[in-house]
Amino acid sequence: MFTQSLIRIAIIPNTTKQQTLEKVQVINDSVGGRPIIVYWAFGTASALDSGSIASGQDVGFAAAYSKGLYGWELSFQVVEGRIMDQQTGSEWNVLGQAVAGELSGKQLSPVVAINHFWFSWAAFKPETRIFQP
Repeated sequence: MFTQSLIRIAIIPNTTKQQTLEKVQVINDSVGGRPIIVYWAFGTASALDSGSIASGQDVGFAAAYSKGLYGWELSFQVVEGRIMDQQTGSEWNVLGQAVAGELSGKQLSPVVAINHFWFSWAAFKPETRIFQP
């Protein structure tokens, strides 16, 4: 029986950890034995470093999805700035939707994922595994 794992994504502004996520943009991993994909994209402003959210630093957005689709376990990579699956060459967006290619119109199943500020998470869960490419 599968026990659902909760994916927690830490937002760590101005650190090597965030820069790693910015650089790779796609993480193929597994949590609790469940294969997942974590996508990352620019476009979310910080509410903590400015007088208004609109002028806050862009800290990006992350989302997690199951890598399974129609019995396949897809693997993803970034090719020329686009998220592509290696099995069909379909292009995907950060919302887990295939936007071009053989799987166009298909949707990955979201995994429960919560974005946390690292300082608030690490204080209570210092044993947390941190992704290293």
